[in-house]
Amino acid sequence: MVTTAQKQFALVRVDKVGIEHTKQGLKQRIDLLNKFVQLTETTLKTTFTDAEKINLKDNGLIFIDEWITPKFKFPEADKEFNLQALGLNFQPIISFWNANSKRWKNQPAEILKGKFVINNVDDLPEVKRHYYYAKSERQEKIFKDAKLICNSLNKLIDKGLIIEGKEKDISYGFNFVRFGTEQNTNDHNIKSMFYPNEFRILEY
Repeated sequence: MVTTAQKQFALVRVDKVGIEHTKQGLKQRIDLLNKFVQLTETTLKTTFTDAEKINLKDNGLIFIDEWITPKFKFPEADKEFNLQALGLNFQPIISFWNANSKRWKNQPAEILKGKFVINNVDDLPEVKRHYYYAKSERQEKIFKDAKLICNSLNKLIDKGLIIEGKEKDISYGFNFVRFGTEQNTNDHNIKSMFYPNEFRILEY
């Protein structure tokens, strides 16, 4: 027997704009991470293995110090002297890491063909939080009823049986129906229709 606590109620709202912004943000993080890898490889005049890239992602400057120290020609001298002897300038790496490392910290990523990528991005919590489900049978029923009402009203629009410009007035007569775009944005290039008022339903 499935209890109310176990049941997955109907999906009421998908914030597509929020999902797109989130995915863009995730891509920007990974792009920064790949730039950091490229900058570090160029500065150190090397090419890292996949395992080393993962170590670099997670440990940054600590990993770099551990990687470069065995290559010092003058173990008795300090770090700066040895870096100069190798013709290396760490400052661009340090600046990039300090400015951006928090962006990709704790970000799950895998390596594909030498580059960091995010697989199964739709399964990430950052993306899934933009899906809103009914929290009760009452909300679920209201949502289903509102969908039926909207379908009927939209058919009337298609048949030319609703006076143009009066659609919003009609929507005001319903508690859980709105008139506008699917994502409720002010985009005049997108056709306006009747939709369930997701926010009001989810608050009910």
